[in-house]
Amino acid sequence: MSEISGGPNVLLVGAYERDNFGDLLFFQLTREYLSDFRVTAGSIIGADMTGLLGTMVHPHNSLLARERWDAIWVVGGEVGGVSAENALTMSLNDSEGGVFDRVSAIGRDAILSFLADSSAIAPAYFPQLSRFSLNRDTPLIINSVGLATMQPQGASDSDDLAISALRGATALHVRDPASAAFAADAGLKATLGPDMVHAISILHPELGNGSDPEKDPYFLFQANANLIGAYGAEAIAQSLVDISETTGWRPVLFLAGVARHHDRSDQYDEVIRAIHQTAPSLHAMVISTRNPLELAGWIARSQLWIGSSLHGRIIAGSFAKPRVSLENRKVETYASKWDVEFPTKVGISSMTDSVSVAISKAQIDQNVRDSVQLSHIAHDATQNLVRTFL
Repeated sequence: MSEISGGPNVLLVGAYERDNFGDLLFFQLTREYLSDFRVTAGSIIGADMTGLLGTMVHPHNSLLARERWDAIWVVGGEVGGVSAENALTMSLNDSEGGVFDRVSAIGRDAILSFLADSSAIAPAYFPQLSRFSLNRDTPLIINSVGLATMQPQGASDSDDLAISALRGATALHVRDPASAAFAADAGLKATLGPDMVHAISILHPELGNGSDPEKDPYFLFQANANLIGAYGAEAIAQSLVDISETTGWRPVLFLAGVARHHDRSDQYDEVIRAIHQTAPSLHAMVISTRNPLELAGWIARSQLWIGSSLHGRIIAGSFAKPRVSLENRKVETYASKWDVEFPTKVGISSMTDSVSVAISKAQIDQNVRDSVQLSHIAHDATQNLVRTFL
């Protein structure tokens, strides 16, 4: 079952069953830190992710029931409040997800039992090791996670199960102050540190190379479906045209994830049409690749990031690029600790002014040094976890 031969068996668990840029990068980058070990990808359900990750993803509960693992490594993102039921609504395709949305609670439990050996309220990505006799004492390392959407003990049966699973963790690293506060209130021992994806410029400095930015400079724009619905394609297009006229950079649209309830390509197409109507000669486009590292390369070679995605901002920061974050509480919470100099909570009406602020901030030497330091802190933290527990 293990996908890479040599060394101890490590089950790498996360939201790797669906196309969401940040989650897939978690897998790819963590696998590089675990290159001396036999790594298998696990998630709430199985999926063929060979096209994006080069591997199959297996239902982690089935793997835990069948095989003794030397370590279980969970990474990462805002997985704390995600139940198995929540995960499945995002992981199924539109047709299957529509069926799942309409069935009764009993029906959902039956589907999850069949697909995931899980109840609907069980945590999707925190394995309940007490269920599995072969792995009750297996080290559980949880890295770079967010817990801020979870409710206190006793307020939610689903979150109570997640808290119970977290109590069994050998190591728990959280990425934002709200998650650290939640862990402290729940009596969980947690270490606060920056998201591991900050280390991407250390692991893959070559991503910043390639096309000559002076020859064809561009800036990136990304927004989730809710924000595009709220702003409207025409207003977004006008702002992007204004930014292009001010900077001389062409707009390139970036889909952070195409799984259900993430970004929507049809909305991006509307924005592109509106740009062409407003500025017919402007060469705007949507990035077609879904390969996570190739997408990261688009950020690393850009002149500017604008978006609602946390990992878009993190990668832009890792490569010391100007960055502007649209309205997203998760991003605001994270940036309040690790990236305070660059704009967050930006609405469509203030986007152009915020871009000017970000470009100025990116030219300050101290901000560049802070970005480099953050990358090294994230890199060292994951390396230390590997050395300590594997």
